[in-house]
Amino acid sequence: MTVQEKLRLGITASRNAIFSLVLLALVKGSVGLYSGSTALLADAVHTAMDVFTSLAVWIGLKVSMKSGGESFPYGYYKAENIVALFVSLLILLSGVELLREGLAGVKAPSEIQFEGLALATSVFSVLGVYALSVYKEKIGNLINSQALIADARHSYTDVFASLVVVAAVLGSMFGVPQLDSLGAIVISFFIFKLGLESAKDAMLILMDAWLDREANEKIRQNIENIPGLLALKDLKLRKSGLVVFGEATVEIEGDPDLKQINLLSESVERAVRKEVENLEHLAVNARAVERTRIRFALPVFGNEGLSARLSEHLGKAPYFLFADLEARELRNWKVLENPASDIEKKRGVKTVEFLLQEKANALVLSSVGEGPFHMLRDNLVRIYRTPDGVETALEILERIEGLEEIEEPE
Repeated sequence: MTVQEKLRLGITASRNAIFSLVLLALVKGSVGLYSGSTALLADAVHTAMDVFTSLAVWIGLKVSMKSGGESFPYGYYKAENIVALFVSLLILLSGVELLREGLAGVKAPSEIQFEGLALATSVFSVLGVYALSVYKEKIGNLINSQALIADARHSYTDVFASLVVVAAVLGSMFGVPQLDSLGAIVISFFIFKLGLESAKDAMLILMDAWLDREANEKIRQNIENIPGLLALKDLKLRKSGLVVFGEATVEIEGDPDLKQINLLSESVERAVRKEVENLEHLAVNARAVERTRIRFALPVFGNEGLSARLSEHLGKAPYFLFADLEARELRNWKVLENPASDIEKKRGVKTVEFLLQEKANALVLSSVGEGPFHMLRDNLVRIYRTPDGVETALEILERIEGLEEIEEPE
């Protein structure tokens, strides 16, 4: 689902919420006037105010769909976060109003006529508003809309307000009208907590804070596992409405050409997209640094270590010796069996995938085909020619300085 499709889905949900709230406000207001229930009338007014909240969310999502043009190169996506902050403030105001009504009701509890009708209406209101809040939260989580989620939380406050009306009616029926006011006071504190949390999230995102630390850690791991990349020096992500913008600075080995840098940038972007939904744009800054650590891959016939005889083939080599050199000095080595040596199709390609998985960045061969050559070069693996008269892995490692690089497939 594209960002535009998600915005359209959010707009539809907000429009449906507006119509539902208008209907609820009319029903509660009519029954409140007929029954003389002050609490039900207050709840009707509260619901009517919520129509403007959902209308604000609808407007925010509509604005987010507009193209930013030259004045707003990053689009109008943050209009959605501004609306989320506005809705959070309305939640806090709802809490203040509910607390005020509760304190006033303790002193002067109201009596209700036609209690059965008022009770049925208030129960219907609880069920209707709860269903509406669940619907908005489901769509909000699906499209990752902070404004719609905040609006859903606001609807939860209406559920509490409607429960207070139920308590008021029941209290009137059983001769305890103060129950309405005491419940309102308790519920108002829950509303304050909800509003403060929503406002905090909205303000942090408006200030370009990135709150998902778990995703950040996974992204770093994904990027650092990319072949040919030495280190991830910096990663910055920021959310804007439904979308995410980012910047990554990486260090790569050797002296790559423009094609290799572009391929590496695409790999970095894919690594971020695995963990971040709705990534709108990622700027990748690649810095080329001198190669100090080299992992050579040498095709060999057996598992005899450094004395193993060299194989002339890439895919058919039974084993590979991986030698780690730092400042041209051998630090450690290991021999691994080539998992692709016995397969019939794409043997060379599968062998290259194995070498990349083992993070080899240099390879010594007699010759290399076109497919494996381009795979290796695109992943910043240097390919060297096996010198004449050399038979063992140890002899190769002793002649590192004089190796000739293969510049084209053979």
